[in-house]
Amino acid sequence: MAANTAPIFTLAPKFSAVRITAANTSSAGGGTVGTDIFLTFSPGTNGSYLQKVRFSLAESTIATASNACVLRVFLSTQSSGSTTASNTWLIQEVVAATQTPSSTVSGSPIDIPLNFAIPSTYYVLVTASVAPTANTTWNANVFGGDY
Repeated sequence: MAANTAPIFTLAPKFSAVRITAANTSSAGGGTVGTDIFLTFSPGTNGSYLQKVRFSLAESTIATASNACVLRVFLSTQSSGSTTASNTWLIQEVVAATQTPSSTVSGSPIDIPLNFAIPSTYYVLVTASVAPTANTTWNANVFGGDY
């Protein structure tokens, strides 16, 4: 098969999301998928292109303050079970200050640009260093496309 000689474009756009519902203080990638480290993107059969991750605060009760925390994005070969520093790698982390959205003040989403391709055997996982307060959660939304 000849090497690609032109830019490769994704075949289909892809959006995926997860709610972060628990704390994980490890920046080394340790955790249990679905318990304290959350699967937010699974690639297509031929791999995927990742544009960005957007973290947004969601509230079930308006004007509830969030906890300040560190939000983290990882690449991993694990999509379930336990993750470790040998199969999960920190890509980026960002400090999320306390927010108190109301009916007149919006929350501030946090974008982490990625702009790289991943093979079909890697997954995007996310964590928050502090558990969400009652009636709040962080949503992690991934924008990309499958090849």
